[in-house]
Amino acid sequence: MSKNFFIFDLDETLYKFDDQYQIKDTINKKILEDIAKHGDIILFSNATYSHCLYWLQILDIKKYFSNIFSSDILENIKPNPLSYKQIVDLCGIKSIDNIYFFDDVPINLFSSYQEYKWNTYLINKNNNIEKNKSIWLKGQYNNINSCLVDILTKTN
Repeated sequence: MSKNFFIFDLDETLYKFDDQYQIKDTINKKILEDIAKHGDIILFSNATYSHCLYWLQILDIKKYFSNIFSSDILENIKPNPLSYKQIVDLCGIKSIDNIYFFDDVPINLFSSYQEYKWNTYLINKNNNIEKNKSIWLKGQYNNINSCLVDILTKTN
């Protein structure tokens, strides 16, 4: 039986800053609760563990995450293929599982697709990748909430 894993980057994915460095476009807790009913939620960031923990607490969403993987914990960063292998091994991800990976950096998404065929979602309005040229990209969204609503609509 397959399992769902929702793997999130932190900065510029779960929250963004506006031009005045004010927090905007944060992940909606209700949507995160709905996602949690469909699988495991994982944080996978190139930031340090303390940075990840700080922001999960600021956003008041730490309780939704079953695992927090940071650069200092993994001793690797995205897009290094070893970092994805570590996530697969540590989480017990199997080839039949459904992986939804959300990041704001295209190369991070491409690497996960290239190695493991993860479902990749670009959460960054500034990276204009043409969908028809990016078979490895499932979707491109300005913010995480609209992306998750689309996924929830398809999984319900």
